[in-house]
Amino acid sequence: MLAFGSLLPFTNPYIMKVLKICVFLFLINTSCQTKFNPTGYYRLTNQWQGAGKSLALVKNGKNYQLRLVKSNNSSEQMWRFIHYGGYYRLINKSQGYDRSLDVINDGKNNRLELAKSGNYLGQMWKISSIGNGYYRLTTKWLGSKKSLDVVNDGQNNKIQLAKSGSFSRQTWKIEPF
Repeated sequence: MLAFGSLLPFTNPYIMKVLKICVFLFLINTSCQTKFNPTGYYRLTNQWQGAGKSLALVKNGKNYQLRLVKSNNSSEQMWRFIHYGGYYRLINKSQGYDRSLDVINDGKNNRLELAKSGNYLGQMWKISSIGNGYYRLTTKWLGSKKSLDVVNDGQNNKIQLAKSGSFSRQTWKIEPF
C-alpha cells in the first residue's frame, strides 16, 4: 500500500524518473529544432557541388525552374524559411510570399516548382540537421523517404526529390545572406 507522501510528485521515485525523462526529451527536442530568422534570407548550397553553386530560380520562358547555378547575390538565390506548424515553407525573394517550394503531384512526386502558397503538405519542409552544418530537406507529404536532391546527370544542376540515402547531393548547407 502506498503512503500518502509517496503520491506527492517530488517524493515518488517513479514519478521523478518519468519527470526527468520528460524534461530530457523536451530539452532534446527544443535544442535540435532548426531555427531561422523569419525576416532573413538564406543561401542553400549542396555538399556535393560545394559553396560555388547555389539553389536558385532560373527563368525558362514564362516559368521558373529550380537549378544549382554559380553563387552570386541575386534575389533568385535568396530563400526565406517561414515557420509553419513544425515545418517550414520555403519562399524565394524574387517571387515573394505568394509562391512556395512545392512538390508536383504527378504520381512520381519528384519534380519541384514554386507554386501558389497554400495549406499543402508538399510545401511543408522538414529541415533536419545531419551534422557538420549540413541539413536534409524532406516534405511533410512524402516524409523521410524522399529528400531534396541534385540530379547526377553530368550537368549536375537539376533539382528533384529522390529516394533518401547517404548521398552528398542530398546534404545542404543553409547560410544567411
